[in-house]
Parts: sequence; structure tokens; C-alpha cells
Amino acid sequence: MLRIPATGDIVRYRGRQGLHAVRAAIVTADTTTLDPEGVKIGAVPPLDDESHVHLWVFTPGQLGGFHEYNVALGAEPGTWHWPVKAG
Repeated sequence: MLRIPATGDIVRYRGRQGLHAVRAAIVTADTTTLDPEGVKIGAVPPLDDESHVHLWVFTPGQLGGFHEYNVALGAEPGTWHWPVKAG
């Protein structure tokens, strides 16, 4: 069964550039929390389906992170996946 991401979930994001580093990220919007008026006026991008999310990706260093929008579930660069449970 596919687990649907929700706003506030911690996930892992594989970067699109360079070494495709895996970073911690938090879901900032999912299909149930996305503001339709924000989408309508162009303030926030839409989501393609319930497995796509908007993320805040945490990074080491001074900036601390960046936004990624309409990110798909997957294993390739530019996608998110669930953290692997240890043990």
C-alpha cells in the first residue's frame, strides 16, 4: 500500500545537481493542504497528484535550505523518498 505524504512529514530528497546528495526535507504542502486560491493566482505551483509534494530541503551551511516544488516520489535525482528505518 502506498503511504501518502502529509504536510509536516520528514522525508529524504535526492538533489538534482552535482553529487545528487540526499538531504532531510519536510513536506510543506500536499494535495490536502495546498491552498487552491494560491494556485489560482500563481503564488504557489500546483501538485500533479497525491504523491507529489512541495518541500523545504535542509542543507548544511549558512543558507540552511531551499524550496523544491511539485516533487515526485522516486529514487532518481530530484525526487523524494521515505527515510529507511534502522534495525
